[in-house]
Amino acid sequence: MIKSILVFFVSILISFSSSALYQQAYKQGEELTFKLYYNSAVTGNVTAGKVVSKIDEKQTNLYGQKLQRIVLKGETKGAFRWFFKVDDHYETYINAENQLPSYFKKRISEGGYEASRDVRFEQDSGKIESLNNRNQDLRKYRTEFKVQDLLSSLYYIRNFNFDSIQLNQKFEINLFMDDSVYHIQFEFMGYDIVKTSLGSIKCMKFSPYVLTGGVFADETPMTIYVSDDKNHLPIYAVSELMVGRATMELVEHKGLKYPFVTI
Repeated sequence: MIKSILVFFVSILISFSSSALYQQAYKQGEELTFKLYYNSAVTGNVTAGKVVSKIDEKQTNLYGQKLQRIVLKGETKGAFRWFFKVDDHYETYINAENQLPSYFKKRISEGGYEASRDVRFEQDSGKIESLNNRNQDLRKYRTEFKVQDLLSSLYYIRNFNFDSIQLNQKFEINLFMDDSVYHIQFEFMGYDIVKTSLGSIKCMKFSPYVLTGGVFADETPMTIYVSDDKNHLPIYAVSELMVGRATMELVEHKGLKYPFVTI
């Protein structure tokens, strides 16, 4: 489930990958908290869980590089936890100079499913090593693309220049996920005002093109909103699932680089 939520977040910002980087939209110590909701005919609208993503205050030395460590933790809450227990932990280590990941770690427990994986990226040579810790299966991949992992994408794309984006414009990003490199596409759908617990926020609105055949009901099941300010925060997302609807909302923020703008 949290993996699907992360796909939410990646989709939120993916659409700007062909623009030029203009400034870093976040700083060390930033912390974002999201609430997750689930709605179906059987359950009604319930609080499904919480996701917290935090950037370390200081850089980490790893593989001879100074890297930014970002940790995301997700868990189901309340009655939904009784129905489907989730405790997920993701980490990414990003090279601050080129904004590309050098190392990615996931430790997930979702219902009866568990996974533990470490991924190392050599971006200059296009090499990727992915270790399944449960069976010690080490697999090696080659790619001609500079790639992001599931978590690093959320921060990398926040740094792009949104000023020249056009209505219905489509963009792509290269994402390494589940032992494959995916080319994910996104379409800009205009601007909207989103009312949240943090206030009314002017947002950019997007529709992603994601993989079918998984938890999503169709090719473009999501509507996603990103703050139209210098922080470029994921504010709200809604997705139709095979059964029911999932939504995500930013409910708390700390250590933002720029003032948070509401209307």
